Amino acid sequence: VVIGPADAMAAAAMVAAGGGDFSDLREIKKQLLSVAERSRERGLQHSGKWAAELAFALEPLPLSELPPPPVLTEEDARDLDAYTLAKSYFDLKEYDRAAYFLQGCKSQKAYFLYMYSRYLSGEKKKDDETVDSLGPLEKGQVKNEALRELRVELSKKHKAQELDGFGLYLYGVVLRKLDLVKEAIDVFVEAAHVLPLHWGAWLELCNLITDKEMLKFLSLPDTWMKEFFLAHIYTELQLIEEALQKYQSLIDVGFSKSTYIISQIAVAYHNIRDIDKALSIFNELRKQDPYRIENMDTFSNLLYVRSMKPELSYLAHNLCEIDKYRVETCCVIGNYYSLRSQHEKAALYFQRALKLNPRYLGAWTLMGHEYMEMKNTSAAIQAYRHAIEVNKRDYRAWYGLGQTYEILKMPFYCLYYYRRAHQLRPNDSRMLVALGECYEKLNQLVEAKKCYWRAYAVGDVEKMALVKLAKLHEQLNESEQAAQCYIKYIQDIYSCGEVVEHLEISTAYRYLAQYYFKCKLWDEASACAQKCCAFNDTREEGKALLRQILQLRNQGETSSTDVAAPFFLPASLSANNTPTRRVSPVNLSSVTP
Repeated sequence: VVIGPADAMAAAAMVAAGGGDFSDLREIKKQLLSVAERSRERGLQHSGKWAAELAFALEPLPLSELPPPPVLTEEDARDLDAYTLAKSYFDLKEYDRAAYFLQGCKSQKAYFLYMYSRYLSGEKKKDDETVDSLGPLEKGQVKNEALRELRVELSKKHKAQELDGFGLYLYGVVLRKLDLVKEAIDVFVEAAHVLPLHWGAWLELCNLITDKEMLKFLSLPDTWMKEFFLAHIYTELQLIEEALQKYQSLIDVGFSKSTYIISQIAVAYHNIRDIDKALSIFNELRKQDPYRIENMDTFSNLLYVRSMKPELSYLAHNLCEIDKYRVETCCVIGNYYSLRSQHEKAALYFQRALKLNPRYLGAWTLMGHEYMEMKNTSAAIQAYRHAIEVNKRDYRAWYGLGQTYEILKMPFYCLYYYRRAHQLRPNDSRMLVALGECYEKLNQLVEAKKCYWRAYAVGDVEKMALVKLAKLHEQLNESEQAAQCYIKYIQDIYSCGEVVEHLEISTAYRYLAQYYFKCKLWDEASACAQKCCAFNDTREEGKALLRQILQLRNQGETSSTDVAAPFFLPASLSANNTPTRRVSPVNLSSVTP
């Protein structure tokens, strides 16, 4: 691979920084400022912004230490006029015009802009066609026509080792777009070695790595950028414990002011459903960066889950004032309407988001949810499939497909999709409960029992696993196990200090009252029967049972001592005397099946 003078300087600076060492933050700041400028020169706005945001989080440099301007070669000087003109057209999104004036340019910078203009021109035409038909688009119906030509030209350059770090990045993007994933990964790894400071190449790698095994086999450069990459990929792969540790260590070495890291930590907490923590971090982020729009759709998901209408309404209005035609803004407004049960309006905003960016994952998934609410299952399936096409790691889309096929009463399909969701979120109790219900419908009761027990063991979010397990035991006439499950369920509800009007508490008390009655344990039976009287649906049964117990006692029937009860309800159901097997949500990823 040919390394241009600027790349050589970056590589030398990298060695000076000592690989993955963060001891010289001034050197790191110099590298970030330099790569931000070089990214902007090539029209790579997002990579430039990422580097600039990170540099801003570090202490300012004195004049004597500012990075020198890039060294110009003979070729750069020859292409300067054409490059300056083309870059102005490129910035105005006139890509074909920019490419026309860059034909025949030899310098690395001008050649990159020439190829990148052609690539973006093809993407823009493809997106325009996609937007015109947002109906049931099959994969590959609309193609970027420029990709094949670009691949041929870039592969020649690659074989001749004439591509710099940015050129390799573009070649990788073209390969990925042509679904040549293995080749793309190799090229992105090469790009990371040649130009480790370019965040775009690392980010593309993140999108192609599907599991931890795949990550182990990559030979990545030993640089401080690798730490940011690992933290990001751990978040994507739902390895949240590891991600949070990485981000914490990055904060400790001096990046405590970085809004990028703060937002990533908030996203990580959102992924493990530690909603309160995520909300407080997002609120803090909004104070530091009030006009930020990135990740605000994730923030709105949290407000939606908590049903915080005023806050969601404020966020939607606020983002509308900043920029109403950003995908995140459309998703926030869509969530706001969804929370108000105006599902048609919500779907309209998610569609608007997709017209702005057809590859925006969150909008496809959320649109699927809205179609589900409107009972339009075929449209929901279409939306979820699009989401999976964009990102196969989106467990919400797999889970949504499972739910859709459940409505269509197709349990074998359900099972497949719920399994995929469970593989992506092995410690999410909702996936396990859904799997259990599927197995139950298919009459595979042993498998169903395993799923419900596992859901309880990893920390049951919705507190339904034990009830479902108990009902299964009831079905199988395993009364002792059913009673144990109901007792654990009651202990769990009370120990969490939740509202006692939980759906199935009355069912649990009714079953236990009858169970203890059969076991002739009058004291326990009457205690449970009295609890039944507190609920409308079991009041009459409770009273009837109490009368029966009184009658039997009056007839001289004594409490049985020889029947083994599973274990009795505690005298006072309070948090301090109820052992539970709850796992705190933050440690979910450490629990192994």
